[in-house]
Amino acid sequence: MAFLDELKKQAEAQKQQEQLQTQSKLAAVSQNFLLVQTRFKEVQRYLHELVNQLNVLNLDLKRTYYIEGVGSIDDYRPRDYALSIDSIRIGQKDFINAIILRFRVATERTLQVERTLPNQIDTLKEYLWHNNVKYQCTEYRNDRGVVTRGVFNIASEIPVTIKFSADFENAKVFLHMKNFAGLTVSEFRYDADEVNGELLDELAKYLIDKPNRFRDMGRHQASMRELTRQARLQREVQYPEAPAQREAEEKTGLFGRLKSILS
Repeated sequence: MAFLDELKKQAEAQKQQEQLQTQSKLAAVSQNFLLVQTRFKEVQRYLHELVNQLNVLNLDLKRTYYIEGVGSIDDYRPRDYALSIDSIRIGQKDFINAIILRFRVATERTLQVERTLPNQIDTLKEYLWHNNVKYQCTEYRNDRGVVTRGVFNIASEIPVTIKFSADFENAKVFLHMKNFAGLTVSEFRYDADEVNGELLDELAKYLIDKPNRFRDMGRHQASMRELTRQARLQREVQYPEAPAQREAEEKTGLFGRLKSILS
């Protein structure tokens, strides 16, 4: 019986240790959740005020977007800023799950594109749909019912979204930008303690094309830049002749390369 008693004591000690670890983890998760909520409330207040000011000021900003089949349009102007909150309910209380800043950029130009092959028509439809750009497509068919031409009238407005979300358990905040710097997606990640007034000020400057440090801020972004730098250095170490070769080619130009080939 003594041996069984010893096993029982070990089992009880392990249970107590697991309970303590669970309680400790729950406390940490709760603390992280509340920290993110505090930061989100600051973001909400800031962006609410920013939206109000931008809608009043109606700044004369111009942004450039490349539209497949149309080319670069350099006179898209932002307008109609709006802020929305996605909430979650825990118990009897609502908490912020995500914060979304939306606005539109619009041009006065008429955008029309024509495609003459079915696969090109489908590709353009997918491209516009993926980037949330509205369009109307008029298709023309031949006597056999085969589509031979598609005329796209593309909306003069492009929706832009700036979304804050979070990994509450680990106190990470994510910023997802769609269609702001062209028809692209940009993503940023921050520790919750990095989301402060300084970051929001730089974000606001970034949104209205003022000199800013926004894209350089955040430990995660700095880490990614360092990894990119190290990878580039590693390539130069492994292939040391490549930079020298590129430099020599740039100096000699086309005629220098022709001379080396013909000699």
